[in-house]
Amino acid sequence: MNTDIDRFFLEMALEEAEQALMENTYPVGAVIVDENFNLISRGRNRVHPAQDATAHAEIDAIRNTGQAIFNAKIKREKFTIYTSLEPCPMCTGGILSANIKRVVWILNDDLGFGGYRKIKESKVFDERFSVVEMIEQPYEDLKYRQKELMIEWSVNPNNVINLRNA
Repeated sequence: MNTDIDRFFLEMALEEAEQALMENTYPVGAVIVDENFNLISRGRNRVHPAQDATAHAEIDAIRNTGQAIFNAKIKREKFTIYTSLEPCPMCTGGILSANIKRVVWILNDDLGFGGYRKIKESKVFDERFSVVEMIEQPYEDLKYRQKELMIEWSVNPNNVINLRNA
């Protein structure tokens, strides 16, 4: 693991999360890079602006890779996805389907829909998970910044929990 490079791309994912929050949606951002650390795509949560329940940050980043994700599979290139929050079950499935070989995130999602670790531990997709390197919460300061975004989101009018309590 190259910590300076990981940190650089995690900060980029966090910038996408901050942009998502400014767009009044769940603050999650993601970026995908190739094995030479060339930026392939960016993504952020767009659920509320797009009125699309599947417009999560990781899915957005995967969609934004275009042909590159298919070329990587053919050429056996290894992509890394950096995300500001542990991927949910849908995004975990997208990561496995896209053949991404490394996943690095800033903050575990123990209170929300975080599912990457749970799905991996279930051994359901053991063959696929066995070829993906997973790095969770490597930087305390970035973890703190993502937590702050989550706190800001908790009072956002688009937050489903707030809508239920209204």
